Amino acid sequence: MAKEAKSNYNVIGVMAGSSMDGLDVALISFTKEQKWSFKIRRAKSFSYDSSIYELLAGAAESSSKEQSKIDVLFGQWIAGKLLEFGVDDAELVAVHGHTVIHKPKDGISWQLGNGEVIADVITTPVVSDFRTQDVNMGGQGAPLVPIGDFQLFSDFEACLNLGGIANVSIQKKEIAWDICPCNQVLNHFARQLGKEFDEDGEIARTGVKRNIWMEKISLNRYYQQKPPKSLPNQFIGHELLNEVEPEDGLRTFTEFTSQLIVNEISTFLPTGAKILATGGGAFNTYLMEMLNSNEKGLIFSVPDSRIVEYKEAMVFGFLGMLKFLNEVNVLASVTGASQDTSSGVIHYPK
Repeated sequence: MAKEAKSNYNVIGVMAGSSMDGLDVALISFTKEQKWSFKIRRAKSFSYDSSIYELLAGAAESSSKEQSKIDVLFGQWIAGKLLEFGVDDAELVAVHGHTVIHKPKDGISWQLGNGEVIADVITTPVVSDFRTQDVNMGGQGAPLVPIGDFQLFSDFEACLNLGGIANVSIQKKEIAWDICPCNQVLNHFARQLGKEFDEDGEIARTGVKRNIWMEKISLNRYYQQKPPKSLPNQFIGHELLNEVEPEDGLRTFTEFTSQLIVNEISTFLPTGAKILATGGGAFNTYLMEMLNSNEKGLIFSVPDSRIVEYKEAMVFGFLGMLKFLNEVNVLASVTGASQDTSSGVIHYPK
Protein backbone atom coordinates (compact mmCIF):
# COMPACT_ATOMS: atom_id res chain seq x y z
CA MET A 1 0.00 0.00 0.00
CA ALA A 2 1.61 3.23 -1.15
CA LYS A 3 1.51 6.38 0.94
CA GLU A 4 1.10 8.74 -2.00
CA ALA A 5 -2.24 10.54 -2.06
CA LYS A 6 -4.97 8.63 -3.83
CA SER A 7 -8.73 8.46 -3.54
CA ASN A 8 -9.39 4.75 -3.05
CA TYR A 9 -8.04 2.08 -0.68
CA ASN A 10 -8.99 -1.55 -0.13
CA VAL A 11 -8.56 -2.51 3.52
CA ILE A 12 -9.52 -5.50 5.65
CA GLY A 13 -10.78 -4.65 9.13
CA VAL A 14 -10.73 -7.31 11.87
CA MET A 15 -12.59 -7.05 15.16
CA ALA A 16 -12.46 -9.42 18.12
CA GLY A 17 -15.33 -8.06 20.18
CA SER A 18 -15.66 -7.94 23.94
CA SER A 19 -18.83 -10.05 23.73
CA MET A 20 -16.58 -13.05 22.93
CA ASP A 21 -18.84 -14.23 20.11
CA GLY A 22 -16.11 -14.54 17.49
CA LEU A 23 -14.05 -12.65 14.94
CA ASP A 24 -15.58 -10.22 12.44
CA VAL A 25 -13.66 -9.70 9.18
CA ALA A 26 -14.62 -7.23 6.45
CA LEU A 27 -13.03 -6.11 3.19
CA ILE A 28 -13.92 -2.48 2.62
CA SER A 29 -13.28 -0.01 -0.18
CA PHE A 30 -12.77 3.52 1.17
CA THR A 31 -13.17 6.35 -1.34
CA LYS A 32 -12.50 10.05 -0.77
CA GLU A 33 -14.19 12.80 -2.73
CA GLN A 34 -15.41 15.69 -0.57
CA LYS A 35 -15.33 13.27 2.37
CA TRP A 36 -14.63 9.60 2.95
CA SER A 37 -17.25 7.00 2.01
CA PHE A 38 -17.18 3.22 2.21
CA LYS A 39 -18.45 0.05 0.60
CA ILE A 40 -18.35 -3.33 2.33
CA ARG A 41 -17.22 -5.71 -0.43
CA ARG A 42 -17.05 -8.95 1.55
CA ALA A 43 -17.57 -9.83 5.18
CA LYS A 44 -17.61 -12.93 7.36
CA SER A 45 -17.79 -13.85 11.03
CA PHE A 46 -15.65 -16.68 12.39
CA SER A 47 -16.83 -18.37 15.58
CA TYR A 48 -14.27 -19.27 18.21
CA ASP A 49 -13.66 -22.96 18.63
CA SER A 50 -13.76 -24.15 22.23
CA SER A 51 -9.97 -24.13 22.69
CA ILE A 52 -9.60 -20.49 21.55
CA TYR A 53 -12.64 -19.42 23.56
CA GLU A 54 -11.24 -20.99 26.72
CA LEU A 55 -7.83 -19.37 26.17
CA LEU A 56 -9.36 -15.92 25.75
CA ALA A 57 -11.89 -16.35 28.56
CA GLY A 58 -9.12 -17.27 31.01
CA ALA A 59 -6.49 -14.82 29.75
CA ALA A 60 -7.21 -12.05 32.25
CA GLU A 61 -6.41 -14.39 35.16
CA SER A 62 -3.34 -15.92 33.48
CA SER A 63 0.27 -15.02 34.22
CA SER A 64 2.01 -12.46 32.00
CA LYS A 65 4.10 -15.27 30.50
CA GLU A 66 0.98 -17.25 29.65
CA GLN A 67 -0.70 -14.13 28.24
CA SER A 68 2.25 -13.65 25.90
CA LYS A 69 1.81 -17.22 24.65
CA ILE A 70 -1.92 -16.62 24.10
CA ASP A 71 -1.05 -13.42 22.23
CA VAL A 72 0.97 -15.43 19.70
CA LEU A 73 -1.50 -18.34 19.51
CA PHE A 74 -4.43 -16.01 18.93
CA GLY A 75 -2.40 -14.12 16.32
CA GLN A 76 -1.78 -17.40 14.49
CA TRP A 77 -5.48 -18.26 14.70
CA ILE A 78 -6.49 -14.84 13.32
CA ALA A 79 -3.95 -15.21 10.50
CA GLY A 80 -5.41 -18.58 9.58
CA LYS A 81 -8.90 -17.12 9.39
CA LEU A 82 -7.64 -14.23 7.28
CA LEU A 83 -6.08 -16.65 4.80
CA GLU A 84 -9.39 -18.52 4.71
CA PHE A 85 -11.20 -15.21 4.10
CA GLY A 86 -8.71 -14.16 1.41
CA VAL A 87 -6.35 -11.20 1.62
CA ASP A 88 -5.23 -10.81 -2.01
CA ASP A 89 -7.59 -7.86 -2.63
CA ALA A 90 -6.34 -5.95 0.43
CA GLU A 91 -3.56 -3.40 0.57
CA LEU A 92 -3.61 -3.40 4.36
CA VAL A 93 -5.15 -5.33 7.27
CA ALA A 94 -6.17 -3.59 10.51
CA VAL A 95 -6.66 -5.82 13.56
CA HIS A 96 -8.27 -5.06 16.89
CA GLY A 97 -7.55 -8.09 19.02
CA HIS A 98 -9.11 -9.30 22.25
CA THR A 99 -8.67 -6.87 25.14
CA VAL A 100 -7.06 -8.69 28.06
CA ILE A 101 -6.03 -5.64 30.12
CA HIS A 102 -7.55 -2.17 30.00
CA LYS A 103 -6.21 0.00 32.82
CA PRO A 104 -5.56 3.43 31.30
CA LYS A 105 -4.91 4.97 34.73
CA ASP A 106 -2.02 2.51 35.05
CA GLY A 107 -0.84 3.31 31.53
CA ILE A 108 -1.76 0.01 29.88
CA SER A 109 -4.29 -1.34 27.38
CA TRP A 110 -3.34 -4.63 25.75
CA GLN A 111 -5.14 -6.49 22.99
CA LEU A 112 -4.21 -10.12 22.33
CA GLY A 113 -3.59 -11.16 18.71
CA ASN A 114 0.03 -10.46 17.82
CA GLY A 115 0.20 -8.17 14.78
CA GLU A 116 3.75 -9.15 13.86
CA VAL A 117 2.80 -12.82 13.76
CA ILE A 118 -0.28 -12.07 11.63
CA ALA A 119 1.70 -9.98 9.11
CA ASP A 120 4.34 -12.69 8.70
CA VAL A 121 1.73 -15.40 8.04
CA ILE A 122 -0.52 -13.46 5.63
CA THR A 123 2.41 -11.54 4.00
CA THR A 124 0.41 -8.30 4.07
CA PRO A 125 1.06 -5.17 6.21
CA VAL A 126 -0.91 -5.24 9.47
CA VAL A 127 -1.85 -2.36 11.77
CA SER A 128 -2.58 -3.30 15.40
CA ASP A 129 -2.21 -1.92 18.96
CA PHE A 130 -4.47 1.07 18.40
CA ARG A 131 -4.77 2.10 22.06
CA THR A 132 -1.27 2.34 23.56
CA GLN A 133 -0.18 5.67 22.07
CA ASP A 134 -3.33 7.43 23.29
CA VAL A 135 -2.91 5.92 26.77
CA ASN A 136 0.69 7.18 26.79
CA MET A 137 -0.72 10.65 26.07
CA GLY A 138 -2.90 10.44 29.18
CA GLY A 139 -6.02 9.24 27.37
CA GLN A 140 -8.43 6.39 28.02
CA GLY A 141 -7.37 4.63 24.82
CA ALA A 142 -11.11 4.32 24.16
CA PRO A 143 -13.55 4.58 22.55
CA LEU A 144 -11.74 4.42 19.20
CA VAL A 145 -14.61 4.22 16.71
CA PRO A 146 -15.71 7.91 16.95
CA ILE A 147 -13.39 9.10 14.16
CA GLY A 148 -15.20 6.64 11.88
CA ASP A 149 -18.61 7.64 13.25
CA PHE A 150 -17.93 11.33 12.67
CA GLN A 151 -16.49 10.94 9.17
CA LEU A 152 -18.50 8.02 7.75
CA PHE A 153 -21.91 8.42 9.43
CA SER A 154 -22.35 12.19 9.61
CA ASP A 155 -26.06 11.92 8.65
CA PHE A 156 -26.80 10.80 12.21
CA GLU A 157 -26.62 12.94 15.33
CA ALA A 158 -25.16 10.03 17.29
CA CYS A 159 -23.91 6.48 16.75
CA LEU A 160 -24.68 3.82 19.35
CA ASN A 161 -22.78 0.53 19.38
CA LEU A 162 -24.55 -2.26 21.24
CA GLY A 163 -21.65 -4.69 21.43
CA GLY A 164 -20.14 -6.45 24.41
CA ILE A 165 -20.03 -2.94 25.83
CA ALA A 166 -22.50 -0.21 24.82
CA ASN A 167 -20.76 2.97 23.68
CA VAL A 168 -21.88 6.12 21.92
CA SER A 169 -20.44 8.93 19.77
CA ILE A 170 -22.16 12.34 19.75
CA GLN A 171 -21.60 14.04 16.39
CA LYS A 172 -21.74 17.80 17.06
CA LYS A 173 -20.08 17.63 20.48
CA GLU A 174 -17.31 15.32 19.22
CA ILE A 175 -17.47 13.32 22.42
CA ALA A 176 -17.87 9.59 22.99
CA TRP A 177 -17.76 7.16 25.89
CA ASP A 178 -18.53 3.65 27.11
CA ILE A 179 -21.97 3.67 28.73
CA CYS A 180 -22.28 0.22 30.30
CA PRO A 181 -21.77 -3.49 29.63
CA CYS A 182 -24.29 -4.84 27.14
CA ASN A 183 -23.97 -8.19 25.34
CA GLN A 184 -21.24 -9.34 27.73
CA VAL A 185 -23.89 -9.59 30.45
CA LEU A 186 -26.84 -10.62 28.26
CA ASN A 187 -24.80 -13.44 26.68
CA HIS A 188 -23.63 -14.56 30.14
CA PHE A 189 -27.23 -15.19 31.17
CA ALA A 190 -28.12 -16.79 27.82
CA ARG A 191 -25.22 -19.24 28.14
CA GLN A 192 -26.56 -20.31 31.54
CA LEU A 193 -29.66 -21.41 29.64
CA GLY A 194 -27.68 -23.26 26.97
CA LYS A 195 -27.95 -20.50 24.36
CA GLU A 196 -25.17 -18.43 22.77
CA PHE A 197 -27.39 -15.35 22.95
CA ASP A 198 -31.00 -14.36 23.63
CA GLU A 199 -32.40 -14.22 20.09
CA ASP A 200 -34.70 -11.21 19.63
CA GLY A 201 -34.74 -10.83 23.41
CA GLU A 202 -37.45 -13.51 23.63
CA ILE A 203 -36.15 -15.01 26.88
CA ALA A 204 -35.89 -11.55 28.45
CA ARG A 205 -39.58 -11.01 27.69
CA THR A 206 -40.45 -14.02 29.88
CA GLY A 207 -38.39 -12.83 32.84
CA VAL A 208 -39.35 -10.66 35.79
CA LYS A 209 -37.75 -7.31 36.50
CA ARG A 210 -35.87 -7.56 39.81
CA ASN A 211 -35.77 -4.05 41.25
CA ILE A 212 -33.43 -4.84 44.14
CA TRP A 213 -30.86 -6.37 41.77
CA MET A 214 -31.22 -3.43 39.39
CA GLU A 215 -30.51 -1.06 42.26
CA LYS A 216 -27.36 -3.04 43.09
CA ILE A 217 -25.94 -2.89 39.58
CA SER A 218 -26.87 0.80 39.33
CA LEU A 219 -24.73 1.77 42.31
CA ASN A 220 -21.36 1.59 40.59
CA ARG A 221 -19.70 5.01 40.65
CA TYR A 222 -18.73 4.67 36.99
CA TYR A 223 -22.27 5.60 35.96
CA GLN A 224 -22.00 8.95 37.73
CA GLN A 225 -18.71 9.86 36.03
CA LYS A 226 -18.69 12.25 33.10
CA PRO A 227 -16.94 11.47 29.80
CA PRO A 228 -14.27 10.76 28.81
CA LYS A 229 -14.54 7.33 30.40
CA SER A 230 -14.14 3.72 29.29
CA LEU A 231 -14.84 0.26 30.64
CA PRO A 232 -12.71 -2.89 30.94
CA ASN A 233 -14.08 -6.32 30.10
CA GLN A 234 -15.77 -8.21 32.93
CA PHE A 235 -16.85 -4.94 34.54
CA ILE A 236 -19.66 -6.68 36.44
CA GLY A 237 -18.29 -9.62 38.37
CA HIS A 238 -19.77 -13.13 38.29
CA GLU A 239 -20.59 -12.92 41.98
CA LEU A 240 -23.10 -10.15 41.33
CA LEU A 241 -24.39 -11.79 38.16
CA ASN A 242 -25.08 -15.03 40.01
CA GLU A 243 -27.48 -13.29 42.42
CA VAL A 244 -30.35 -13.49 39.91
CA GLU A 245 -31.99 -16.20 37.79
CA PRO A 246 -30.98 -16.04 34.11
CA GLU A 247 -34.44 -15.16 32.73
CA ASP A 248 -34.88 -12.40 35.30
CA GLY A 249 -31.32 -11.23 34.75
CA LEU A 250 -31.99 -10.88 31.04
CA ARG A 251 -35.20 -8.91 31.62
CA THR A 252 -33.73 -6.68 34.31
CA PHE A 253 -30.45 -5.96 32.56
CA THR A 254 -32.18 -5.18 29.27
CA GLU A 255 -34.32 -2.60 31.07
CA PHE A 256 -31.32 -1.24 32.96
CA THR A 257 -29.26 -0.91 29.76
CA SER A 258 -31.99 0.84 27.78
CA GLN A 259 -32.78 3.28 30.58
CA LEU A 260 -29.14 4.15 31.17
CA ILE A 261 -28.45 4.64 27.46
CA VAL A 262 -31.39 7.01 27.04
CA ASN A 263 -30.63 8.94 30.22
CA GLU A 264 -26.96 9.46 29.39
CA ILE A 265 -27.20 10.40 25.73
CA SER A 266 -30.38 12.53 25.94
CA THR A 267 -28.36 15.11 27.86
CA PHE A 268 -26.46 15.92 24.67
CA LEU A 269 -29.18 15.51 22.01
CA PRO A 270 -32.33 17.42 21.00
CA THR A 271 -35.80 15.88 20.97
CA GLY A 272 -36.25 13.76 17.84
CA ALA A 273 -32.53 13.18 17.35
CA LYS A 274 -31.76 10.28 14.99
CA ILE A 275 -29.30 7.73 16.36
CA LEU A 276 -27.64 4.94 14.37
CA ALA A 277 -27.76 1.67 16.34
CA THR A 278 -25.35 -1.12 15.39
CA GLY A 279 -23.62 -4.10 17.01
CA GLY A 280 -25.19 -7.41 17.98
CA GLY A 281 -27.63 -5.74 20.36
CA ALA A 282 -29.31 -3.97 17.43
CA PHE A 283 -30.65 -7.42 16.41
CA ASN A 284 -32.24 -7.74 19.88
CA THR A 285 -35.84 -6.77 19.09
CA TYR A 286 -36.81 -6.41 22.73
CA LEU A 287 -33.87 -4.12 23.54
CA MET A 288 -34.61 -1.95 20.50
CA GLU A 289 -38.30 -1.75 21.45
CA MET A 290 -37.33 -0.54 24.91
CA LEU A 291 -34.91 2.04 23.50
CA ASN A 292 -37.49 3.40 21.07
CA SER A 293 -40.21 3.63 23.74
CA ASN A 294 -38.20 6.38 25.47
CA GLU A 295 -39.88 9.57 26.66
CA LYS A 296 -37.06 11.78 25.33
CA GLY A 297 -38.19 11.51 21.69
CA LEU A 298 -34.94 9.87 20.57
CA ILE A 299 -35.18 7.74 17.42
CA PHE A 300 -32.92 4.67 17.32
CA SER A 301 -32.48 3.53 13.71
CA VAL A 302 -31.12 0.12 12.70
CA PRO A 303 -29.36 0.11 9.27
CA ASP A 304 -28.63 -2.66 6.78
CA SER A 305 -27.72 -5.89 8.59
CA ARG A 306 -24.15 -5.94 7.20
CA ILE A 307 -23.48 -2.51 8.71
CA VAL A 308 -25.03 -3.63 12.00
CA GLU A 309 -22.80 -6.66 12.16
CA TYR A 310 -19.55 -5.38 10.65
CA LYS A 311 -19.44 -1.66 11.47
CA GLU A 312 -16.73 -2.02 14.11
CA ALA A 313 -14.54 -4.17 11.85
CA MET A 314 -15.08 -1.63 9.08
CA VAL A 315 -14.19 1.31 11.32
CA PHE A 316 -10.98 -0.37 12.48
CA GLY A 317 -10.12 -0.81 8.82
CA PHE A 318 -10.66 2.95 8.49
CA LEU A 319 -8.43 3.63 11.52
CA GLY A 320 -5.72 1.41 10.04
CA MET A 321 -5.85 3.26 6.73
CA LEU A 322 -5.61 6.64 8.50
CA LYS A 323 -2.62 5.36 10.49
CA PHE A 324 -0.89 4.27 7.30
CA LEU A 325 -1.52 7.73 5.82
CA ASN A 326 -0.16 9.28 9.04
CA GLU A 327 -3.47 11.05 9.64
CA VAL A 328 -5.25 11.53 12.98
CA ASN A 329 -7.32 8.48 13.91
CA VAL A 330 -7.83 8.94 17.68
CA LEU A 331 -9.40 12.12 19.05
CA ALA A 332 -8.29 13.71 22.32
CA SER A 333 -11.79 15.21 22.73
CA VAL A 334 -13.07 11.64 23.04
CA THR A 335 -10.34 9.93 25.07
CA GLY A 336 -9.10 12.79 27.27
CA ALA A 337 -5.54 12.55 25.92
CA SER A 338 -3.27 15.60 25.75
CA GLN A 339 -3.47 15.62 21.94
CA ASP A 340 -4.92 13.88 18.90
CA THR A 341 -2.81 11.00 17.63
CA SER A 342 -2.26 8.77 14.63
CA SER A 343 -2.30 5.61 16.72
CA GLY A 344 -1.39 2.04 15.95
CA VAL A 345 1.70 0.01 15.08
CA ILE A 346 2.37 -1.01 11.48
CA HIS A 347 3.87 -4.49 11.04
CA TYR A 348 5.42 -5.38 7.70
CA PRO A 349 5.90 -9.04 6.75
CA LYS A 350 9.49 -10.25 6.99
